Amino acid sequence: MQHNHFFTPTVLCWALSLVFCSSTHAKEIDACVDESAHNSFSKIKPAQNSGLSIPDNGAIRLTADSIDGVAATQANAIGDVIVEKDEQTLNAKSIHYDETKNSVSSPDDFVLSKENTNISGNNLNYNLQTEEGEATNIHFEYSKSAEQRYQGYADSVQMIGKNYNRLHNAVLNTCQPNDDSWYIKAEQIDTDKEKNIGVARNAKLVFKGVPILYSPWLDFPLDGNRKSGLLSPTVGGGSDGFEIAIPYYLNLAPNYDATYTPHYYSRRGIANAGEFRYLSNKSRGRMWGELLAHDDLLKQKRYAFHWQNVTRISPSIEMGIDYNVASDNDYYRDLGNRLDSAENVNLNRQIWFSHSKRLLGGTWNNYLNIQRYQTLQNREHSLTEPYRLLPQISSQWTKNINNARISILGQISRFEHDTLPEGMREVLYPSIRWNFSNQWGFFRPKLGIHATSYQLDDYYPQKQHHTTRILPIMSMDSGLIFERNSNIFGKSLTQTLEPRLFYTYIPTREQNHLPNFDSSENTFNYDQLFRENRFSGNDRINAANQVSTALMSRFYENNTGIERFRAGLGQRFYLKRDDVILNGNVEKREKNRSDFVAFVGGHVNDKWYLQGDWHYDVKQERSESYATSVRYKPASNKALSVRFGYDRSSKWYSGYSGELKHIDIGIQWPVYRGLEVVARQNYSLTHKRPLDQLLGFQYNAKCGCWNAKLVAQRYVTDHDKTKNAFFLQLQFKGLGGLGSSADDELKRAIPGYHFN
Repeated sequence: MQHNHFFTPTVLCWALSLVFCSSTHAKEIDACVDESAHNSFSKIKPAQNSGLSIPDNGAIRLTADSIDGVAATQANAIGDVIVEKDEQTLNAKSIHYDETKNSVSSPDDFVLSKENTNISGNNLNYNLQTEEGEATNIHFEYSKSAEQRYQGYADSVQMIGKNYNRLHNAVLNTCQPNDDSWYIKAEQIDTDKEKNIGVARNAKLVFKGVPILYSPWLDFPLDGNRKSGLLSPTVGGGSDGFEIAIPYYLNLAPNYDATYTPHYYSRRGIANAGEFRYLSNKSRGRMWGELLAHDDLLKQKRYAFHWQNVTRISPSIEMGIDYNVASDNDYYRDLGNRLDSAENVNLNRQIWFSHSKRLLGGTWNNYLNIQRYQTLQNREHSLTEPYRLLPQISSQWTKNINNARISILGQISRFEHDTLPEGMREVLYPSIRWNFSNQWGFFRPKLGIHATSYQLDDYYPQKQHHTTRILPIMSMDSGLIFERNSNIFGKSLTQTLEPRLFYTYIPTREQNHLPNFDSSENTFNYDQLFRENRFSGNDRINAANQVSTALMSRFYENNTGIERFRAGLGQRFYLKRDDVILNGNVEKREKNRSDFVAFVGGHVNDKWYLQGDWHYDVKQERSESYATSVRYKPASNKALSVRFGYDRSSKWYSGYSGELKHIDIGIQWPVYRGLEVVARQNYSLTHKRPLDQLLGFQYNAKCGCWNAKLVAQRYVTDHDKTKNAFFLQLQFKGLGGLGSSADDELKRAIPGYHFN
């Protein structure tokens, strides 16, 4: 539960444009020191000690060229004065020491060092015992680590105890020495090292010599720890206009917190969003949502709410909740980004209980699930809502005996739907699997019986229809591993050659009299060759008397064991051509072999990465799908990728399913001293139109104290609709940032994307 905190701003909508125009105030774009600032954050040379051991029992050592005064009362020291007490060291040209008060004073320049803190200035009055005092024209720096550092200067300082300082007419930032590319300037700044809090009054944020934000009061963490206060404002927009959100964070307790976020949409109005997170010995979770009381475009109320929770009821029992709701079908398309609209189609509403214990030398796992969905329809209203589980109870017992693993799965489910057949389903699936393996190969036979029973409500042609299906399932998985040493591109590698055979036998059974509650056909790929059933769920089980043949080769580095590259190809051969399709009917296959699949993938060397997949339809004698990508990444901030793909039944957006051939190019590349360009062009050759376009610039200051991003995006949301979005962000080290992050979009759009 950690946040980067910012301050209370009076936001000017145009202020963020200074990210890119303010560079004219510096001589060059990667300059860390802004010469227009009236002072610099130069490093303070720590006070020099005498070279002797630290005085015992809090005693004070005074060293100077000359010392005079009254013994046990006061002293005057002149010339290279050094005062030492515990971990405090003071250097000055001259001081007056009052032993009765344990205080020192000096009209001259001084340097005071104590516990990761250095302060320089003049006109010092300081109590060595209480660590209270004052000084003028001061510079200061606190540096516990590279990530816990601040520095600055002020007209005067009041040192109020060991950890608390009050600065007047002060300037402060959290950068490295000699870096004043940005800073907070305020009439007063209080720093509390014990609480790790800084508080500034009548403050403004200055970036490249230009004030960009003002606040009468602000607070911020000195070392990044979470605390109550306003977080980074986010700014964005696109097709729906300009938007800005200013979250306020509430650090309610060490184990729970909350965030309230007013969110302004220029075309829709003001929304209120919130999040609550909690963590205890027994529970963890979060609630979040947003309410737009009146959408100015649609003239209606819009909202979304989410709750995720996991509670440990006992050492062996857990309970979970996942609840999601949205006001309308278009909520995420209108108010979310591309990822939101893709991930929120069937909104889950679920409560579950899990139980686990040891039983008869094995592991016994039980699961109770109650689940339903809210389906957000596409504009064609062609989506079918999944079945409701009211409830589903699963139990599985497993035990290892020598080379064998025994498993017994039992499941009872109640399926309900408004428009489809409803009923109960009972599943019992005992199985045993042996594993005989060594360094050069393996043999893994398996035997099981899959028994399914249905009690269906009002099922045509009769009511209360009861039916069963019992199928034995047998499989044998075997493979060999051959190795040889290789030397490729100057690297010592081990190459493997791994032939594999996977045999499956399942008798043919007509299943068109059974409903389909939760089964779908899995995508045919290389991994699917080694699965007994090509259907997910329990309602459909394919017929099988077949052998999958495959050959794979892998390359490992000898000195690290890291896999660098792999390639494989495979095909299934049918000894019997019976085929159960998704509707439950039995058909005869036209060919005695399956489609052909192949893949390659891995690092050709440290800079080049290659990946490819191919699915060839032997029945139609044509490619069903293929994809290939090449990525060049010579450095952490350099990435170039080209992806080309074809799919005969692609689902590019909700409601679309059809042929798609496209080329996808992504790039992240430095262009000038910390300035990088990021871009993506995903173009449909089938439709002769761009599917996703992205162009932006990002800048990381040489000193590492700030960075900025400006990204624009345009993507397809429907067959005749697109959406625009832009992201603008200015990030300050240790302080947070302004704008909206495009990181998730950039990582998805540009393989290998990285930004410090």
